[in-house]
Amino acid sequence: MIYDTYGSVIKMAARAGSRYENITFSNLIMQNVTGPITVGLHSARRTPAVGAAGTATPLPNGIVRNISFNHIRAHVVAEGRQFADMHWEQGYRDGERRTCITLNGAGGEMIENISLNDVHVTYEGGGTAAEAALRDVPQVAGEYFEIGPRPAYGLFARGVRGLTLNNVRFEVVKPDLRPAVIFDHVSDAAVNGLSAQGNPEAESMLRFIATQDVLLTATRVLTPAAVFLRVEGQTSAGIKVDGGDLAKAATPVVYAAGAVAGSVKGLA
Repeated sequence: MIYDTYGSVIKMAARAGSRYENITFSNLIMQNVTGPITVGLHSARRTPAVGAAGTATPLPNGIVRNISFNHIRAHVVAEGRQFADMHWEQGYRDGERRTCITLNGAGGEMIENISLNDVHVTYEGGGTAAEAALRDVPQVAGEYFEIGPRPAYGLFARGVRGLTLNNVRFEVVKPDLRPAVIFDHVSDAAVNGLSAQGNPEAESMLRFIATQDVLLTATRVLTPAAVFLRVEGQTSAGIKVDGGDLAKAATPVVYAAGAVAGSVKGLA
């Protein structure tokens, strides 16, 4: 059990020359943490190695692939707290508040083959419409807080190829105006048994940006939502919704920012 941890409990930040692969995290309970899971890849964040002759040798791009997170329960607070035995005042950056599970391939790089299985997270909530409106999230992937506020409350996935979500549940204690899940430049994803809370004042429960080849099965909208899925970008395609309970969403799907109506199958 991991508790009262302020920072990302699981944090991987790959740069040029780094390699994270074939790793499994299982059977974890996180209580009162600010950052549950952060996986980042950004090769531009490391300078070339200098050889014996003083010449710079370019390093290969970093690799992040084949990582699974299994049987995890977490309660995520909005930010760290000031305890009586702390002798200094705590200060928190914007990127340390209201965080979520973050899979972040920056600068066009792709994280590969990530799976979340039997993962249930309760967030404190409180996300704003301004945070939800963020599209141009900074293209950095170093410390977990460097990208700033998250536009999603449950999962923000950018630059991921091969993503599996199975029996994943996201809830909030206080209302949150951000989508539960954002896929930004994600391809080849299978989402089975996702349950998440929506909000009738939020733009949508799910947001897919420039995302291709996603299968959603047995999805559940737990609380009233204005829109189940918002699809953005001309390159979004091959999205299929197969079954589930979307009755609490007033509108099944909305297309925006050049997205084509035929990019989603299975929704009216």
